[in-house]
Amino acid sequence: MWTVSEDSQHILRTRLENLWSFLQSKPGLINAHLVDFYTENTWDRLVPKELQDELLSLSDSDLASLPSSNKLEWKRSEATETEDSKQGEDKNTLSSSNESSESGPAIGNTKATEKVCGNSQCKKGCSPLEKSRTEAQQFALSNSGICASLEDVWRTLGVESKEEDKPRFVKEHMNVKKSHEVEILSGVVARLCQVCQVDQVVDIGSGKGYLSECLYLQHGLTVLGVDASDSNTHGAKKRSQLLERQWTGLINRTRSRTPNNESSSVSEPIREANTKSIDSETAGEKSSSAEHSCDTTQQEVSTEYTTHKQTKKKTKCSKAKAWKMMSNKPGSFTPTTAYIHPDTDLAALVGVRNSDETPADLMLLLTGLHTCGDLSPTMLRLFVTCPQATVLCSVGCCYNILTELEEPGAQEEKYGFPLSQVLQTRAVHLGRTVRMLSCQAVERMSAEGQLPAMSLFYRAVLQVIVRDKFGVIDKKKTVGKVAAKSKGFVDYVRRALRRLQLDDALLLDEEITSYFEQYQGKLRHLQAFIQLRACLAPCIEAFILLDRLCFLHEQPGVSHATLVPVFDPVISPRCYALVAIKE
Repeated sequence: MWTVSEDSQHILRTRLENLWSFLQSKPGLINAHLVDFYTENTWDRLVPKELQDELLSLSDSDLASLPSSNKLEWKRSEATETEDSKQGEDKNTLSSSNESSESGPAIGNTKATEKVCGNSQCKKGCSPLEKSRTEAQQFALSNSGICASLEDVWRTLGVESKEEDKPRFVKEHMNVKKSHEVEILSGVVARLCQVCQVDQVVDIGSGKGYLSECLYLQHGLTVLGVDASDSNTHGAKKRSQLLERQWTGLINRTRSRTPNNESSSVSEPIREANTKSIDSETAGEKSSSAEHSCDTTQQEVSTEYTTHKQTKKKTKCSKAKAWKMMSNKPGSFTPTTAYIHPDTDLAALVGVRNSDETPADLMLLLTGLHTCGDLSPTMLRLFVTCPQATVLCSVGCCYNILTELEEPGAQEEKYGFPLSQVLQTRAVHLGRTVRMLSCQAVERMSAEGQLPAMSLFYRAVLQVIVRDKFGVIDKKKTVGKVAAKSKGFVDYVRRALRRLQLDDALLLDEEITSYFEQYQGKLRHLQAFIQLRACLAPCIEAFILLDRLCFLHEQPGVSHATLVPVFDPVISPRCYALVAIKE
């Protein structure tokens, strides 16, 4: 889904309504507190018997892969101990029925089921657990039929997608995850700038400037990095100065590592190639990234957009090219400290570059790499309200710290969720526990094949000890990351009790050990419940991101908007970028 229309709004609203109905049918699972797993008898209360037996029979590898999109081998575990359990009154689990998810024109329900199970009749032939898993996975973004690939975006804009569009060199001074993210997102942003004839990039929440520096040094773009922290801005300036001094050496090092002299087409920074307009020695060379900057095609899907862009080339594109010819060097990176809000005057913040330019001439691309919490929705609102902002490319994260609108009409601009009118009118509220669940890295969990950390078991048993020995405690107090510093369960309990301001001297080591031994046989219950609950994580993330996409489709000035999977979800779990273009 890319072009904004009445049909696209209807599809998104229907999808959101169906997703909300699905999540509302699972209140027990999505709102469960793992801390209270044993004290509130969560296993028997929320997991029906038929699912209990099947979950406990899974091998470690299948249990670890349960929340992901991988197909399970369904190997039975010989080491798993099954025991009689009471069937609780509350049956709010993944196997509960959901009429709304199977009615109406929700996108991709049948096709998504076929994709996950390989059989459109899954609900008739699959086990109860696989039915539950499939029911949840049909609402994940990867199975929604709503997202667009980068190839789809480029094709719609009348641009060919070539091998040169793949990630380039930018591996120094970054860890593997950050390098992966910066390489890919910088390439996407650079291409959007070229295709849409954008003058400058505003990197919101730029932090230490990783993305901004790459856009400048490697892609030759003019970038303003905006961050609310002075220390981040200071660090970005120092890091930028260091990289500029080392840039030539880093390029040569990369070339020497690339066999058969292929580095010139793979790792040569676009910043070098962009100097051809002012450097006679390189006047005959062409940058691969700029090759299609003014390209248009006659494809039917791109006719409307390219026709619109052609009317702007004589004004905006000519000014941008004229300025580049006058510039002493292509691009720049300017870190600055500022607090961004929906009414921020970006034109004043960016400033004009010469006397012939006015704020009205600016064309800005707003970007952000894992903008945290409310900063992502703030960026979306700013994109809508700022006349100079014409393109958006934003990857959000940290849904757990989003603020929510609890009463319709009450200062909506201050809240991070929901954004869309359809959810605001329904007074949708998730809560922090649900938003925490949306942050699960399910594909990474599956790839690593690891079961939930032992610290979660420690904390759940600690809650039993606190209940038995100390009664009710203040739930505002937290234990924190004590398990990593502890030598064992006894040490963990004593450290944790002190964090909770409780007297650990009231317990003997033997008493603490006895609690561990008593619940060790139910460790598998906790692990299975965590994985079952994690099946809903992609649904909640989809709900949050589709709300943002629907918000953009509701805006009269936005012509194109979509969600694009840009990162490997194993390396970078928050892998979806919101890409939007104004008319």
